[in-house]
Amino acid sequence: MRKRTLGILVSLGMILGIGGGLAWWFNGQTQSHAEPAATSSSVVKPKPKPKPKAKKPAKKKTVKPKVTAATRQIDAILRANRFVGTALVVHSGQTMYEQGFGYARASEQKKNGINSIYQLASVQKSFTAGLIMKLAAEQKLSLSDPLSKYYPQINGAPRITLRDMLDMKSGLSLEAFPNSLNSEDGMIKFILHHIISQPQNIGKWNYAPVNFMLLAGIIQQVTGESYRQYFTENIIEPWHLQHTGFVFNMAHRKAFSQGYQNNNASDVGTNYDSEYPESRASMLYQFGTGQVYMSAHDLYVGERNMLLGKLYPQSDVNVLLTPGSSSMYGGGAYVYPGYIRVHGLAYGYEATALVSKDGQDAVVLLTNYYRANQLAQTPAIQIWNLLESGQLKN
Repeated sequence: MRKRTLGILVSLGMILGIGGGLAWWFNGQTQSHAEPAATSSSVVKPKPKPKPKAKKPAKKKTVKPKVTAATRQIDAILRANRFVGTALVVHSGQTMYEQGFGYARASEQKKNGINSIYQLASVQKSFTAGLIMKLAAEQKLSLSDPLSKYYPQINGAPRITLRDMLDMKSGLSLEAFPNSLNSEDGMIKFILHHIISQPQNIGKWNYAPVNFMLLAGIIQQVTGESYRQYFTENIIEPWHLQHTGFVFNMAHRKAFSQGYQNNNASDVGTNYDSEYPESRASMLYQFGTGQVYMSAHDLYVGERNMLLGKLYPQSDVNVLLTPGSSSMYGGGAYVYPGYIRVHGLAYGYEATALVSKDGQDAVVLLTNYYRANQLAQTPAIQIWNLLESGQLKN
């Protein structure tokens, strides 16, 4: 009995010993395969989620005005006048018609479009006048200032006012053209050496760009900035005119329209045979009077904004835009009851804009094909008369 009991106890001890050993071995194996304690060098950081790619802003689609009886009528007038360039018609603040015609650069088969850029020529005078009015409103000069305050060396200058110059009634003219010209300051010096002053003609209307060349020089004197810089800071930048600049870099713009002329005065056709060249001296010569290029839409915005008091107080609009003579010219524009007209010709370009004084209606025609016997101003006036008489109905 004792032996049997002893045997059972021995067997039980062996079983317990083997089980404990197995438990110890299993526990050791489990610990040896466990992940090590986390340390700053061994933490496996989760991969950052890829950032979503920024969506490119959707391109603003150009919505073409609907084809209506009115747009067909405008189109017929332009085609009958063999118009080349860009046409814009605005009614009640909305674009009624916007279209390009002909070639911007015939050798490249590049056509004119709604954003094509054209030299403004004398239309720039309206902006020079606007900048002068801005300075007058700021009391930095006065329209009654005598020219002698700025250019005392000009004969008769004490009797000529800035108002006379704005209205082309100063008796001043400039017939000479420089053989070479390197700067706008050089242009002013050239003017002072070659200007013709006829004091007996003060108060008589005579269209002479030199008036606005000198006004551009006065802007420089008063502001301490170049005319170009002052124009850019007060017109181009605040109004976001993306298709506006100075002719010195115009040919490098993608939307550049080359100026052409038809050498045959009796031919009103379109052959693009003769490009109209322009030298750098010519660009400098047109200081303040014809150095700016614009698209048709930018020109509308510029003229409209001045009329609405966005360059100088609206209360001064009628102060500036008052005809100084029977020519109806006053403050850089031809002024009529209810609307203004601006016009310019130079180097194969012609610019015409008619804008209502409330800025709501406009006809803008910019062309890069000059024909002496078929000016773009003619269809512009035809379209304007129909627009204002209510005959352009959709």
